[in-house]
This record gives sequence, C-alpha cells and structure tokens, in this order.
Amino acid sequence: MAFGMYVSAEGAQAHSQRLEVIANNLANVNTVGFKPDVAGFQARLTEAILQGSASHGDRSNNDIGGGVSLIDVTTNYSAGRLQETGNQLDLAIISDGFFQVDGGNGEQLLTRAGNFSLDSQNRLVNQGGLPVLDASGGDITLSPDLPWDISAAGEIRQGGARIPLGIITPASLGDLVKVGGNLFRPIASVNPVASNAREVRQGFLEMSATNPTRQMMTMIETTRAFEANVQMIQSHDTMSSNLIGRVLQA
Repeated sequence: MAFGMYVSAEGAQAHSQRLEVIANNLANVNTVGFKPDVAGFQARLTEAILQGSASHGDRSNNDIGGGVSLIDVTTNYSAGRLQETGNQLDLAIISDGFFQVDGGNGEQLLTRAGNFSLDSQNRLVNQGGLPVLDASGGDITLSPDLPWDISAAGEIRQGGARIPLGIITPASLGDLVKVGGNLFRPIASVNPVASNAREVRQGFLEMSATNPTRQMMTMIETTRAFEANVQMIQSHDTMSSNLIGRVLQA
C-alpha cells in the first residue's frame, strides 16, 4: 500500500478522535462546572523508526515522517462564568479548589459543580445523589426546621453551629482524572484550601468553561482536515487501482 495512504489514514484517525473530544465539549456547554478537554497532537515517526529498524535523521525514506497522532487529552481547568440562580443550595467556588463528595467505598471525589440539594435524610448531596463532605470528611446534614446560610468562606451556619465545607485542591491539576458525572478522582495527595483563601458564593453556579464559538470554529477546522485526509486516501486508492489495471493489461 502507498506510504501516502498510511499517512493520510493516520491523520484521518487523529482528527476523528479530536472531533469526538470537541463533540463532548459542545454537548456539555450548559453543564454546571464542566471543564472542557483539549486534544494534543504530535508528529508521528515512521513505523520503521518506532520499531527500531531505522533511525531518526538517517536521511532515508524512513525519515520522511509518519503523519500525526493524538498523544493525549488534557483538561482545561479555567473557571466558567458565574450565573446567579437565587437558589439557597446553589454554591460556586470563586477561589481555587473543588468541592469534596463521597464516591462510596471510602473514595473521595472532587467537583466544581455546586448545584446541590437535600436528600430524604436531609443530607447535602450533588446532582448524582452523592453526599457533599465537610472539612473533616463527614456528611453534612441540615435541619429543615432551622434557617441556615453559607458564609463567603464556605462555612454552613445553622443553629449556632459552623460547618466548613470540604474544599480541597490537588498539588497539581494534572493529578485529576475525569470519572464521569462531572467528577474528578485525585491520583495523588490533596490538600485543604486554607481558610483565608476560600471564597464561596451562595445562590450562584459556576457554569461550563466551554466556549461554544471557539469549539465550533475548531470543529469546522478539524472536519475539513479530516475530509482532506479522506480525500487523499481515495486519491491514493484510485492511483493504485489505475496502476494495477495498467499492469494487468500490459
């Protein structure tokens, strides 16, 4: 098979994967606290170099490049815009950090989505029904008969008690892995955000950080690149078919 067909096929696959990432970002343009993903590309060496039968820079046919490939998908943790809801149970973190929720089996997960509610046990839970945790790692239970509010420092105040929300941050944002449901799993140690650095706003939500206009422009660009690679595959296929046909007629 023509080398150009391999290169075009690799490019088409990479751009197809990028389109999947963009489509997911656009699907979550209205998801509270969503953080969009970014597909990263890298020039791909030829198969001979990757297998060690040739070396990079030897000026042979094996050193003309092997197209591009998707190397990783990273998350953009930029803050989304704030939207006022007036709902007492809607919370937005203005500073760094994530809300801490109980993922079950002792697993603690993180989220920036603060659209919380009370379950049948009057526990503060996220949209997936997972309990929101306080600074000591325990569930937060509110009495429906007593008024309550949340301070700017993220402390729930009810009946004279002050319960600080569990707001933590990883040493590096690269230590977070998406697990679905707008949740992240830390793969390294996490630290509580200092009390003087915490800032929470009640009655507001942090919306998706996805920029729909930019994502649509990127989708158009990626679609055109994908189509160009497919057309190159078709051109190589046509040339190969014509060549075979001429050889058989000779």
